[in-house]
Amino acid sequence: MTLTYRCRCAVRSPATRRRHETVTGVDDHTLQDDWVLAGRYRVDAPIGAGGMGAVWRGYDEQLDRHVAIKLMHEAAPAPVRPGTPESDALARAAALDRERFLREIRTTARLELPGVPAVYDFGTDPSSGRIYLVMQLLYGSTLAELIPSGDDAAERLPVSWAAAIAAQVAATLADVHRVDVVHRDLKPSNLIVSTTGLVKVLDFGVAILQGASALPKLTRVGLTVGSPPYLPPEQVLGNPVGPASDVYALGCVLFEMLTGQVPFEETHQRSCQDQQVKVPAPAVRSLRPDAPAELDALVAAMLAKQPSERPDAEQVYDVLLPMVRPGPAALPGELDPRQPFLRPLASAPRLRRAGPGSGARTSAGPLPSAASQPLTLDEAFEIYERAGQLLANADLRQAIDVLDEAVQQTVDHSELQLALTIQLATALYLADEFTRAAATFDALLPRLREGDETPLLRYYAGVSHAEIGELETAIEYLAAFLADADPRDPLYEDATFQLGALLPAVGNVVDGLRRLEALRPVLVDRYGVNSVQVSNLDRRTDRIRRTA
Repeated sequence: MTLTYRCRCAVRSPATRRRHETVTGVDDHTLQDDWVLAGRYRVDAPIGAGGMGAVWRGYDEQLDRHVAIKLMHEAAPAPVRPGTPESDALARAAALDRERFLREIRTTARLELPGVPAVYDFGTDPSSGRIYLVMQLLYGSTLAELIPSGDDAAERLPVSWAAAIAAQVAATLADVHRVDVVHRDLKPSNLIVSTTGLVKVLDFGVAILQGASALPKLTRVGLTVGSPPYLPPEQVLGNPVGPASDVYALGCVLFEMLTGQVPFEETHQRSCQDQQVKVPAPAVRSLRPDAPAELDALVAAMLAKQPSERPDAEQVYDVLLPMVRPGPAALPGELDPRQPFLRPLASAPRLRRAGPGSGARTSAGPLPSAASQPLTLDEAFEIYERAGQLLANADLRQAIDVLDEAVQQTVDHSELQLALTIQLATALYLADEFTRAAATFDALLPRLREGDETPLLRYYAGVSHAEIGELETAIEYLAAFLADADPRDPLYEDATFQLGALLPAVGNVVDGLRRLEALRPVLVDRYGVNSVQVSNLDRRTDRIRRTA
């Protein structure tokens, strides 16, 4: 999905300088007279459209300001017969995807980062049932408009400009990755250079509307998220995506800014996706000899085929920052992405998560407050009951806030602390805070006796680790869950599918295929041979065989 805001600025390009205004398409919803959302947002004119929805220029009649309004397409329903197990499973999956999408909107709205457009409001249009977002209206140019086309080396962006743009994007990624948000569709048309020189990253969280979580799904219906020239190998293969996937996509964008072309292009002999998986990227200096050697090495590292071999976003920022040199002043009215580096955008150092049992403090919870007083038994029970109600009402953020402090204040009541920690770990998992959830489960599970809750917590732990790219640990937890799980448990099918998909991603193709092949007759019996679930399983199995 390309989210293009209305642009009013002088566009810098050595080949052309002109006033620019972009309208990239219209939605399938024609403009109505007096079209007002939520009684306050007047919809004025289309700005852009794409596969996920359409963006309109609007006006907030209460606060007297112009805004951008994004109206999301609803996911296309699968052609299934109502009332069947297949349709029930797809309906549950769609409801979970929608709720996760809304949570991701809330997460990005809380970030308040200079590199993410501000989210002012969101809701559901009662006439269509479609989600709308009300956002900051940006003025500037997309990076796709700023990268000169053609092979003329004289027209390429200056190295300092490319470094400044990529460093700003890396700073934004470093912050959003901390809250387990992954963009999944980073490309030049999703980056806008504003008139102040700030680079804004568009469309965070939009991909999730189509069910594009890090893990493969039995119930996924709809298009594949991402644009082929910027897809990391793991996304091409359908393996879990994570922060390293965004770094790869940014490496493709940086390569294009420096050389005027993407690292891999479609040919008659090989698809772009096939090259992303199997062909090493060309060196930047083979196409741009004046590029610094350290920049060439950085791009090569960002384009490593294995996610574990890529730098993280903070490391990318640190390498790029010295390359953002002042240089000649820009002409009046022109965009200059170096301008914000008068005050660098680097985020605070990350508190690295240590492995379980290391004794080091992790990011699983806040530091104990010196002012915190131990809870009495009655107070602890009251918090336990309150947190349970918050979880039942899906008030996850409030539950986490309450439990974070309570866990620290119940050190004298080990059984109660354990019960509160189970609630906290579950809340973190349900809120998609997978980094903290994984660390909390790692510390929690060795303390538990075998019981009714333990298998479910292992499943949660496995999914949490898979979502943050720790595949080996995820496999251990999911295998342990399946060893004790009831095959009639709905999670049994999901865990088997995920384990079968994860094993080949770490090189164990035989066991992965064995798991998936054993699952097929179960799915055929439950959903039917032509069901979405069986079709997705067959596609996954075929892909593993082709790429093994």
